[in-house]
Amino acid sequence: MKILITGGKSASALKLLKAFANHHILLADYGDMPTFSSAAYQMHSLGIRNDDTTAHTLLNNCLDENVEILLPIHDFEIEAVAKSMVLFEEFGIKVLLPQPGDLPKYLNTEKQTGDWALYQDGVLQFPETVSEAQKELGLKEKLNGVFYTLDRPEGLIPVLFTINS
Repeated sequence: MKILITGGKSASALKLLKAFANHHILLADYGDMPTFSSAAYQMHSLGIRNDDTTAHTLLNNCLDENVEILLPIHDFEIEAVAKSMVLFEEFGIKVLLPQPGDLPKYLNTEKQTGDWALYQDGVLQFPETVSEAQKELGLKEKLNGVFYTLDRPEGLIPVLFTINS
């Protein structure tokens, strides 16, 4: 399975590699990209950043590279891609993001620290060693994407994994 993770020049994107250890990963970002690649991943340029065509750019790159799963992590990509999820899915590309109407409750400006988890359609995918509360949170909220969990008196609060650009 081929997965495209944006923010490919960031340390944050590199952290996510371990969640997809058995897949072909494209670490993609805007502008010039290093030509380095490894057995774990390949670097890929998305061209020049244009916020007006973000979803279109990502869709074209996914189609050109035969990508099956897209994980956008740049903050400026999140809303654009979420609004276009149906189009991506029509082309057989699974987008790891919450539904557009749910985005505001998962976006948080607090510094993202601690452990994160990958969920797909509510089911925990990575890591295996999380609390039962984190597993239940994924199912209850039908989480889709990568989330940090904030431990609050009212319970666990999921926060979408993003990088500021």
